[in-house]
Amino acid sequence: MTGGSSATIAARPGVDLDLATGTARWRALGTYVHLGVDDADVLADAAQLAAAVLDEVDAACSRFRADSELSRANRATGPVPASPVLVGAVRVALEAAELTGGVVDPTLGDVLVAAGYSRTFEDVPASDPSPVALPERRPGWREVVVTDDSLEVPRGVVLDLGATGKAYASDLVALWVLDGLGTDVVVSVGGDVRAAAPPDGPGTAWTVAIAHTPDGPGATPVAHVTVTDGGLATSSVSARRWVRAGRCWTHLVDPRTLGPVDGPWRTVCATGPTCVAANVATTAAIVLGADAPAWLEARGVAALLLAHDGTTRRTGAWEAAHAEHVHDGGVP
Repeated sequence: MTGGSSATIAARPGVDLDLATGTARWRALGTYVHLGVDDADVLADAAQLAAAVLDEVDAACSRFRADSELSRANRATGPVPASPVLVGAVRVALEAAELTGGVVDPTLGDVLVAAGYSRTFEDVPASDPSPVALPERRPGWREVVVTDDSLEVPRGVVLDLGATGKAYASDLVALWVLDGLGTDVVVSVGGDVRAAAPPDGPGTAWTVAIAHTPDGPGATPVAHVTVTDGGLATSSVSARRWVRAGRCWTHLVDPRTLGPVDGPWRTVCATGPTCVAANVATTAAIVLGADAPAWLEARGVAALLLAHDGTTRRTGAWEAAHAEHVHDGGVP
């Protein structure tokens, strides 16, 4: 990264800028945000722009805000106005469902609420003896109607954009910063990473450390991946876990059983042309369990799968692109 002094300043409350490294850190969407730019002279502007984009995503797409557009749509009995940010997020979620045959399903919010995930994860009790009354099968993602300016959620459905929301936010931030400021940029929103660079330049090579718990920096990395222009996502069942009525739940639900995922994979990492593309692959892999390697190979996805027993599995595309950066052993 170029330019700047070693001073750390604040672009807005809660945002720490380090001009020496061209990086900024803050919290948004209930997780950490890490932004890097190639031109440190525009770091403050980039952080301001990125934070504003994430504020819009939160106001439009949060399931945990009663005043969000998504919450209003979930409560409504017909179509409601929707901003371009929410329309884009819903279309991304529905495309993920289509591409995965419903394995990545955005209409499982009622299941998560029944299991206790009805508020930001920090406020979810680690253990709750209350019984879980799971909803019965109901209209699914094909019944959601989204237009250029409206959204209609069918009765009996709670739309939840958590599976693709952070990746969508990362893609938005990177593209807005690149378009607005013309600098190479990388952003991580809770471990969902997007790098972007002008098409006529070589692009900055950003090295990203991957850990088992993507919602917090500082853990021992299991791999390092270099990205220049594209996405990197990590899905894990290590971080967001709680016990309800004696059953362990995570933030990922298997739409085939309406229960918590129960497969061999602790963490799955993947790269793709966008962060959303990578994230759809990692989420689907966690849900698919033992069938994930074949599903990923058939689609040419570069993915690294880490099992609960400590073993790893790499797709052919990952071996070709990233194998030299993988670290075996020493994983917490």
